[in-house]
Amino acid sequence: MKRMRIFITLTFFLILLFADFLLANFRPFNKGEKLIFSVEYGPIKAGTAIMEISEITMIDSIPCFHIVSIEKTNSFFSKIFKIDDRYDSYIDTLNLHSIRFEKHIREGSYKNDQIVEFKQDSGKVIYSDGREFQIEPGAKDIIASIYFARTLDLEVGKSVFINNHTDGKNYNLEVKVLKKEKVETPAGEFDCLVIQPIIEEGKIFASRGGLTIWLTDDTWKIPVLIRSKIMIGSIQAKLKEAYFE
Repeated sequence: MKRMRIFITLTFFLILLFADFLLANFRPFNKGEKLIFSVEYGPIKAGTAIMEISEITMIDSIPCFHIVSIEKTNSFFSKIFKIDDRYDSYIDTLNLHSIRFEKHIREGSYKNDQIVEFKQDSGKVIYSDGREFQIEPGAKDIIASIYFARTLDLEVGKSVFINNHTDGKNYNLEVKVLKKEKVETPAGEFDCLVIQPIIEEGKIFASRGGLTIWLTDDTWKIPVLIRSKIMIGSIQAKLKEAYFE
């Protein structure tokens, strides 16, 4: 009888340990998540944006989520101003730190290609043009920061801060949690948390009025609406399709 009690106690203890491990390593996203957005400028359908975790791949023996973000204007809007941008963020699956970041920008006649290697062990980043900078442990690129925010406990009226490195600078990216709001998109109606990353001027995704993101107010915190103010009006991306493995 005594042995049975010891066995039950040990089993219960192991179950608690396993549950704590699962909670500590829970991710509200995984390989195969693909979000497709309709990009609109006022009433005009301007193009398509895609955010996808395309695979888990190895970089320097580290398993990484490969996150791809693509923005393309449609044939009509491309006659006014063509955009064909791609960002690739590789973040380690355990700690969600950046390991590599790539951007390939094609906007009108402007082109920019950049690859940044995050050497977390040695505390530095190496740019494809040869520049090197020191970073704080666990530094993240802007795409990684958005996905990392989905793992955090977000509370209206409060901010969270994410260790960020972008364009040669280190800074604490402040993410404000503004309010709760219900929004309607082509994919349906969602109860959301509205967040606003405070991105420094001159950084990618920075704009005159900032970037605002609507995340589903649930465990998964899926972005369903992204709005960026520009000089005249705003551009918004509304979720129209979502796929999960």
